[in-house]
Amino acid sequence: MKRVFINDKSEFIERNKGYEVETFTEELIIGLPEPLKKYLRVCGYINTSIPVNANVYWAESWLKMSPDKDWGKLLTIQFNSVKPIGRVAYMKFSAMPVAARDLYRDGYGEMNGKLFNLIKVVFDNSKEVAQSALITTFLEFIFIPGYLLLDNVEWEQLDDYSVRGTLVDNGIEVSGTFYFNEDGLFTRFETFDRYFTTGKNTYEKVKFSATVESYKPQDNIKICEKVKIAWHLPEGDYEYYKGTVDKIEFNVFD
Repeated sequence: MKRVFINDKSEFIERNKGYEVETFTEELIIGLPEPLKKYLRVCGYINTSIPVNANVYWAESWLKMSPDKDWGKLLTIQFNSVKPIGRVAYMKFSAMPVAARDLYRDGYGEMNGKLFNLIKVVFDNSKEVAQSALITTFLEFIFIPGYLLLDNVEWEQLDDYSVRGTLVDNGIEVSGTFYFNEDGLFTRFETFDRYFTTGKNTYEKVKFSATVESYKPQDNIKICEKVKIAWHLPEGDYEYYKGTVDKIEFNVFD
């Protein structure tokens, strides 16, 4: 699984090299809603390079396979591509020999997990997985803010503290709301466009959220630190992923 992740990442990087790295300026962000502009200013992105990709390093991460299961500790390695839109993550459980690769690329989504790197324990590349994988990338638009300036996303300011975004990529359209606090920091993402797996090849759209609980300094910018992700099921909230970001490395070309 890790080798597959490395190959996917290398493919993204080769495509990223076709795009010029620009700089965030006030003139360049003038068309964004005010909460997004304030976020970029508060986090120190103005006059820095606009990311076309990023490595996201997790200091720790945890996964709960179902509401009644215990938390399992993960090793998570992640790479995001801005141009083109894409994301690939490698996750390995610390207490069992199970590893998985999660991918979104060119309208295709795939979750592939194996035991001992040999025995398939999960594989899904349905259209529902593709849309859900795109939603995961969408919520990370704030983590890797080069996404904010893409032509295929439309922004609508709802009030002083929230912005609705609609993203279309390779024929898949998704929408979500980004919330900010009084300091201008992003705090929460919510959508009803992600699919929850209810059985084999059966899915249902359920409210889904990601919450950023803290930020940390990285050089001259602020980055998201503690993150938790949850489904809001009819029977109650199901928080299934949580983690702490160590650092984000922007514009990786080797």
